[in-house]
Amino acid sequence: MEILTILFVFLLAVIFLKILGAILHISFFMLAVPLKILAFTLSALFVSLLLIPFGIIGGLVSLIIVPLALLAPLIPFLLLGGVLWLLLRER
Repeated sequence: MEILTILFVFLLAVIFLKILGAILHISFFMLAVPLKILAFTLSALFVSLLLIPFGIIGGLVSLIIVPLALLAPLIPFLLLGGVLWLLLRER
């Protein structure tokens, strides 16, 4: 009979601890929700104020550099033409 009483008390303790754990889990989740909203807002602000202007600047720089890079194979011909111009110009 004492064993049943001890098991019953142990069962009540386990149920109490499970309910307490569930309450703590819910309360921690409810405390974390505003922090998650704040983190999302700050990350959106970071992206809109910092990364988008860097993307625009990078796009404009690439618009300037890509045509120059496409002209890079012409450098030997330009050098040859410059040398011929220096040799054939009137002094």
